[in-house]
Amino acid sequence: MSVPLAAEDLSMFGTDPWWLVAVKAVFCFAFLMVTVLFSIVWERKVVAWMQLRVGPNRHGPWGLLQSLADGIKLMLKEDVIVRKADKVVYVLAPVVAAIPAFMAIAVIPFGPAGNEVSVFGHRTSMQLTDLPIA
Repeated sequence: MSVPLAAEDLSMFGTDPWWLVAVKAVFCFAFLMVTVLFSIVWERKVVAWMQLRVGPNRHGPWGLLQSLADGIKLMLKEDVIVRKADKVVYVLAPVVAAIPAFMAIAVIPFGPAGNEVSVFGHRTSMQLTDLPIA
């Protein structure tokens, strides 16, 4: 007699303390933000090289803070909520767009399969969560 797939052993699923989950979530968020910053700078440098011009080189070492400066400029330059926009949709649209990216990176292991680390005496895997799905 075969065991149904839904009856798998999930005893180790979701046993991390809340503070460890928060630390891992902050790490995932920081990893995404730094990856985006670097990819924007590298893309600008490649395009500048293709066009035979100087790329971003003013902010930080080798222009690494250029995309961060552009993001800050964009946030401070634009209105927070446009006057005639639907305010609920205008505020929720970036949140709805960002949630799948954070959910996708939450299940990616940052180490070999089954590899666990000890954080203040708690054994945990090197990913935010492990979804029991195929």
